[in-house]
Amino acid sequence: MPLLVPRRPRPASTRLAVLLLSLLFALPALAAPDWTLEDPAGRRVSFADELAQGPVVVSFWATWCKPCLKELPQLEILAGRYQGRVAFLAVSTDDSRSIAKVEPTVRAHGWENLVVLLDTGGEVQRQLHVDAMPFLILYDREGREAYRQTGYVMGSEADLELAIEKVLGPEGPLAADVSAPVVAGMAPMACAPPPTTGDLTATDRFEYSYATETRREIVENWLDLSLQRGNVRAGLTLDSQSPGEEGGRRNEITHRWFELTRGEMALRVGTFHGLFGRGLLFNAWQDRNLRIDTRLDGLIATARHGGLAATAFSGTPSARELDLRGADLEWTSGAGLAGGISGLTWANQAEVGTGAVDREWAASLRARQSLGRADWYVEVAGRNRFSLDAFDFDPASDDPRRGWALYGNLNLYQGPVTLSWEASDYEDFELVSRADGATSLNRPPSLAGEFTWTLLNRAPHALNATDEKGHNLDLTWSGPAGVTAKGSASRLRRHDGGTVYEMAYVSLEKEQWGDFAVNGALGYQDSEGLRQTVAAEVTWHPATGPGWILQAEQQHVRMGGGVGFDLGAYDQQWLKLECATTSNWTLGAVLETNNKYAAQRSPGEDPGPYLAAQATRRLDGGATLNLWAGERQAGFLCSGGVCKYEPAFAGIEFYGTLRW
Repeated sequence: MPLLVPRRPRPASTRLAVLLLSLLFALPALAAPDWTLEDPAGRRVSFADELAQGPVVVSFWATWCKPCLKELPQLEILAGRYQGRVAFLAVSTDDSRSIAKVEPTVRAHGWENLVVLLDTGGEVQRQLHVDAMPFLILYDREGREAYRQTGYVMGSEADLELAIEKVLGPEGPLAADVSAPVVAGMAPMACAPPPTTGDLTATDRFEYSYATETRREIVENWLDLSLQRGNVRAGLTLDSQSPGEEGGRRNEITHRWFELTRGEMALRVGTFHGLFGRGLLFNAWQDRNLRIDTRLDGLIATARHGGLAATAFSGTPSARELDLRGADLEWTSGAGLAGGISGLTWANQAEVGTGAVDREWAASLRARQSLGRADWYVEVAGRNRFSLDAFDFDPASDDPRRGWALYGNLNLYQGPVTLSWEASDYEDFELVSRADGATSLNRPPSLAGEFTWTLLNRAPHALNATDEKGHNLDLTWSGPAGVTAKGSASRLRRHDGGTVYEMAYVSLEKEQWGDFAVNGALGYQDSEGLRQTVAAEVTWHPATGPGWILQAEQQHVRMGGGVGFDLGAYDQQWLKLECATTSNWTLGAVLETNNKYAAQRSPGEDPGPYLAAQATRRLDGGATLNLWAGERQAGFLCSGGVCKYEPAFAGIEFYGTLRW
């Protein structure tokens, strides 16, 4: 008689996710998911309302994304050409660290035909599985996807225009010859056939790398599935690592959720992310490049009535056994004025005292207003600890966990000039540290900005919410004939007066100069060493043939060695030549050189030079495939004040995103 081996039962969370997804197939289908976002002035814009008037183009972008800033002027032209027939929604993915730059960027470039919306908390990005930018979707009148595109190369707007013509039919301005490409020499990309129901969305992101020196392989894969039927949505994420970048192996469902909506109310059970205000109090977010995911597991409810919006949640971080409760209330009045109040409480981290209730709490107040020539935002927050057992807690000897946070932003607009000023002051305000094993649950705005240049982004500054204050000032001038000049300066200090980061930056851009576009910048940074950078980029887009981009950067670095010794200085160069052969293929070559001596190099770092080649293939439906081979230097990868060190690497990498 054969021996029966009992099957290991599936985890309860996995069984629940599979059951909910199965039940959803019995509900009526919905073509396109509906969502609503605010514009910089606080006006709420509904995707469904825009779709009711005709086809809609939705483009996701960010102020720090160089390809996005090249694509948006082309979308602005198309939006003017199809005004009244096709709506163009430019959804900014800038989070709390850079949302203050969105409206100054829009006004500086004069984008008046685009409807700019703010997805600060990433809600719509997660709903539509946006993990790379720029990302664009064209919906037809029925809400079906007619065209999808990831990334941007010169001339790809011609493919979008052909797709718009096909959707509009005889109504389009180019209906007399819709078969001819708009830009000569650029082959049109075939549009994926529109889905019949559009209720199931699947995205698979994969990364493979092989290091030639260590012979180490890394295989990581994230499969995101979401299903929408009527007012019911559900989804899950399967995270596979064999092994992962950090050396571990797993194949498990890390996200699973179920959401019900009715009118302007929504209830979500399972894993969730979220944002209160600009992240001083609560910002649960995910960045797969940095391997950060401060998700919570529990339930979250939202409701809106007129100008009043409320959010409440209860959840547990993935790496901490803590019960968190949070609530947020926001109201909007006349004259573009809005205010909000937030609260957060969790079990005492200090583990001092044995009272029945021994918790920490934090609260914040915020206000904002958008005017014709100005907008401003201010938020103040504080934290403390309380216990119902007064005999157990002694404020004089026990840790009271007091702290505060203050953030403010003022933008001014006068003709071609825009000015943006930010200030922050954080003292002992890291809330729920190591929520995912490394990152805290709150994420106050970092005033150490991010750049569109490679070497300028290698000056690391990790936000210190326990002891940091500073200012940032941006001044932009938009001149005639597509000339834009920008200057920035920032300084961050500790409360004892010590400077931790300084930056001064100027740039000059000419959008079009015949077949060319030019962009140059000068930068000064003082962060764990002094860096002086010169950078330039030249784009050549001839009427026929492929487009070319040459980017060159030179940086002088004086390393900080501490008191009593000096590690000296060195120079490094970064060169990139990129060729867009068609709208489907991009080929590039990167050369890095430096004159470091042995003591300045990281362990295992070669003296160079470092040469690498990359090929990118864009597929129908917004999928992309990338192959990289060569060597690169060690350096930091930073995002919003969170930095990750990347060691030197030699080998091959194959990565991409597939969409269904």
